[in-house]
Amino acid sequence: MPETPDQQFARIGRHVVLEVARRQLRTFVLFRIFINLWIALRTRSVIHPLALIDWNVRIGRRCFIGPATLDTLGGHGRIEIGDGTIVYAGCDLFAHQGSTICLGSNVLFTRGAGAVSGGHRFADRNATIISQGIITKDITVEDDCWIGYRAILLPGVRVGRGSIVGAGAVVSHDLPSMVVAAGVPARVVRER
Repeated sequence: MPETPDQQFARIGRHVVLEVARRQLRTFVLFRIFINLWIALRTRSVIHPLALIDWNVRIGRRCFIGPATLDTLGGHGRIEIGDGTIVYAGCDLFAHQGSTICLGSNVLFTRGAGAVSGGHRFADRNATIISQGIITKDITVEDDCWIGYRAILLPGVRVGRGSIVGAGAVVSHDLPSMVVAAGVPARVVRER
């Protein structure tokens, strides 16, 4: 027997309350400082004490992580950061369920840049957007890339090796290696 809308709402409500409680415990400032210190010592990286680093985040050696958010949404996604990568303050990396955000080695993720590996389905006009679920796709940034100020990477994109994404760009499709891309949506401006 299918759920009634009230039962569905109650189930979603319970899930949200439990997830918020778990997230609050994980992000409690004292725990966060010690966890970040442990990760920094283990990887020989510099990690800001208030960086929000969730479960399922693998950080390479000699990285710099500022006060950014690396969120795997309760450990259901995965984030991998290569050696020597820099993630500045205000960056948001959100790996949705079953997806991976992979930053290669020596990537520069500038202030306020973001990557989101999932989004809501909305094709059915007769159903609510929240009831249609989400779609997730992996995001890959290859080695030696520079993601500019407040640029955003959308689900399913691959940024080729040595590419530069300009400030404020919205990357909605793959970018080849050794190019400079800018705009909304991001387009190749020139080769490097």
